[in-house]
Amino acid sequence: MVLSPEKFTEQARQVLSDSQAIVRRYRHSQWDVEHVLLALLELESGLTADVLGKLGILLEPVRDQVRGALEKFPKMATETNQIYATPRAAQMLENARLEAEHMKDEFIGTEHLLIAATMERDGESRQILKDAGIDQENVYRALMQVRGSHRVDDPRAESKYRSLEKYSIDLTKLAEE
Repeated sequence: MVLSPEKFTEQARQVLSDSQAIVRRYRHSQWDVEHVLLALLELESGLTADVLGKLGILLEPVRDQVRGALEKFPKMATETNQIYATPRAAQMLENARLEAEHMKDEFIGTEHLLIAATMERDGESRQILKDAGIDQENVYRALMQVRGSHRVDDPRAESKYRSLEKYSIDLTKLAEE
């Protein structure tokens, strides 16, 4: 199944675009789960960073492990414009679509891509995520803390999460200080 770019949030589209740039940077010919995972982890401020932060996971060590895994992938002698999606990457996108559907979201967001990455059964990403303590259940739990009951009903949904936290003052916290 081919997914239309319009079905993704702006941030998810950016992650997918960045992941293809990562394929080119590493001179790979195939686009795989690890490329998407690294693009998710390279988003300094975004839902992935918020979710993993809630889990107490530092991004840099996980990023380094994914980069190390990508270094092991076969490299092209020259750069190519032809990038092929692996069956694993295609399955990850399908899982992200199904996850968005399951969560009753209208768009596929970065949270769905992250959850889909945790569903991976093969490849380096599976072990990296497992070793870091990033699994589907933990991501769901942290996601509920970050996103609450909000639905992805808009292509800019990720930018709206935690807006109360971003634009309000916690008077209780100030009083304690």
